Amino acid sequence: MTKQSLSATPLLRKLMGFFTAYALLCFVLTLLMSEFFVAGIKGRSQSYANYGLLIEALVRQSAAGVDALDAISNLNVDNSIDEICLYLVGSHSLDLVANYNHAESTDSCSFQYVGQKSDYKKTIILQTGDGVKKTFQLFIVSRLLGQPSALVMNSYVWLLLGLFLFFAWCFSIFASRMMSAPFYRLLEVIKTVTGKQDYSIRADVVTDDELGVLSENFNIMIADIETRNHEVVSARRELEVRVREVDISNRELSSTLQKLRATQQKLINNEKMASLGGLVAGIAHEINTPVGVGVTAASTLLESTRSVSNKYERGELTNSSLLQYIEHATSAANIILGNLERAANLIQSFKQVAVDQSNSEVRQIELKNYLGQVLTSLNPQFRKTNLRYEFECPSGLSIRSYPGALSQIVTNFVMNAIIHGYQKGDSGKISLVVSSCDPEGVCICFSDDGKGISPENIGRVWDPFFTTNRGGGGSGLGLHIVYNLVTQQLCGNIEIESSLGKGTAIRLFLPMDVGKVVSYE
Repeated sequence: MTKQSLSATPLLRKLMGFFTAYALLCFVLTLLMSEFFVAGIKGRSQSYANYGLLIEALVRQSAAGVDALDAISNLNVDNSIDEICLYLVGSHSLDLVANYNHAESTDSCSFQYVGQKSDYKKTIILQTGDGVKKTFQLFIVSRLLGQPSALVMNSYVWLLLGLFLFFAWCFSIFASRMMSAPFYRLLEVIKTVTGKQDYSIRADVVTDDELGVLSENFNIMIADIETRNHEVVSARRELEVRVREVDISNRELSSTLQKLRATQQKLINNEKMASLGGLVAGIAHEINTPVGVGVTAASTLLESTRSVSNKYERGELTNSSLLQYIEHATSAANIILGNLERAANLIQSFKQVAVDQSNSEVRQIELKNYLGQVLTSLNPQFRKTNLRYEFECPSGLSIRSYPGALSQIVTNFVMNAIIHGYQKGDSGKISLVVSSCDPEGVCICFSDDGKGISPENIGRVWDPFFTTNRGGGGSGLGLHIVYNLVTQQLCGNIEIESSLGKGTAIRLFLPMDVGKVVSYE
């Protein structure tokens, strides 16, 4: 593996690789040692087995009549054998029949000794020629006293392997701590930065491996965060300054808007009062005629009454004079009564309309009767022109709404049509048609056949202070007042259609009971 690829390997993978390699090395060494010891033990065991076969052959020769047992003590054996002891097993005792002792050995085939220290045991059973069965017990004792057997040696080998693995585990723990210490230091730095929000802290770069690269990149990231944090703080302070400036501007705008609304409300009230003043002037002029005729008829009747009274006092009153006076008085009384009734109707209509325009209470309105009164109060305005009006409304159709707002809307429609819809001296027709559009509302359509509104102005007719006849006395608040009254106070909708040279049509859609709509909203 190249240095570059090794440096690119994660540290934990490196650590596991080192630990695995060390463990495998320990395992291989242990196996080699085990094989070495086991091979030695197996070799000695095979040598002892061969001596056992040789001694068994000698014993069988002695049973055949050949004195071969003495040859056992003179055997030429290797230096690893200390004693060879052959016992004859009797019914109650063991008799030593042959033995071999190494020259340096001081032991003398003690059964208890060789039974405990022997490395090879063999039982030889033979039958003599006279049919006697003999049993011999062979023991071979190694000079390497206390040398472990194969089982013990395997146990030692596995114990050694366990020790090697334990040391490998300890080494891996130590190495992992040494190699992961920079990780923990970097983790502590991260916790400190996160907890204190202090981006001026930097991690220590102690190695040039991937840990060092990680620490360097972490420091670069923290430096970038610190720079951006300073920028955010500066932007926040600048934003706070801007917010304060905007707040001050909003307060100024709010104050200006309140003043503008107050001014607009004053202008609207002035417009209402001007409309009401014009209505008063028209009614006064309209009442002046029947009252003047009545005064003239009353003065004529008074003169006739005085003349008849003088003739009666002088005794000159004749039947023809009396009948003539009665006829004249009846005619004068009829003239006076008719003109007074006409004046009373005008006064009643003006009174109702004037009271409704100054009152903002909701009441039940019978539309045919009420709108007829409103149009009657506008008769003086129609008499000044060559215009006529038509009014259609089903009998019994009524709504519960604000009568003052409704009368002001119709008044503004009529005055706006008279002022803006026709040139002075033009003749034309103004229509007011009322119908029930659905069970929950009524439709009031006001139309004229005047000169209409241009397409570029049709979308601005509801704007305040917009007028095309400002030099002719227009204030630009008439239709704006109508729009606010319809959409806000009467909770309805309004639509307008117009074409140049074909007139204008305005439709109102009003609820049957404005109180229910307000309560629902």
